Amino acid sequence: MSSSVRRTAGHGTYANSEFWKLRAAGYNKLEWATRSDYLEWFLAHGDFKPTDVVLDAGTGTGVVAHAVAPLVTRVIGIDLSLAMLSQALDTKHNNEEFVLEDIRSLRYPAANFDKITARMVFHHILTDTVHAVRECHRVLVPGGRMLLSEGVPPHESLKAWYREMFTLKEERLTFMPQDLVNLMQQGGFACVSLSTYVLPQVSVRNWLENSGLPQPKQNAIMRMHVELDGAGQKFYNMKVLQDDVLIDMQYVTVLGVKASVK
Repeated sequence: MSSSVRRTAGHGTYANSEFWKLRAAGYNKLEWATRSDYLEWFLAHGDFKPTDVVLDAGTGTGVVAHAVAPLVTRVIGIDLSLAMLSQALDTKHNNEEFVLEDIRSLRYPAANFDKITARMVFHHILTDTVHAVRECHRVLVPGGRMLLSEGVPPHESLKAWYREMFTLKEERLTFMPQDLVNLMQQGGFACVSLSTYVLPQVSVRNWLENSGLPQPKQNAIMRMHVELDGAGQKFYNMKVLQDDVLIDMQYVTVLGVKASVK
């Protein structure tokens, strides 16, 4: 592993580090992760300034960090997967640093960052989820912003199906939009706002082929999509093709602001 990744004492990789190693290999081929429309929409909430110091939580292969770096003074990307961080180093900017770090126990002093980004991260934080947000709140300067974005089921009626489908892939949390607002408020943020973005006609096959999953699980997940009832297919604006399924993926970004000191 390159010495450009700084390690913090007392933190290792996820218990399922082999899974993350497999995911890292194909992560930058994922359509949803690299499409500029979702990325630009997410970052538009940041109001980034040239003087900003930014923490990119759950940086993965550095997609968000790399996009933010030209806009600010410094970006620190943290993740619990060395395999992901090694990918981030491939196109590292001079003002970026990547650290093996747990968002639930940040080694930074209070009021250290102007902005925090966390895109498609919190569904992986199965324990101490609220505490993770509180840690983000702690290290932000007063008036600082946190952007948290997650994929959500396109309708409440699909929540159980969504959870069952993802169980075939990994253990994760399933959020509805209000859950994310509540999470930010419980973490101490004020001025929480929510906006929704629909990423149109994303390939399920692309997602599965770059997921690191064994073929039987890929087949089972694809079958669940093909066999989804008519109402569910309508909510996804689904198109079933001969060898693929295209769906509209729904994302929510919640913006939380740390209250300024009075």
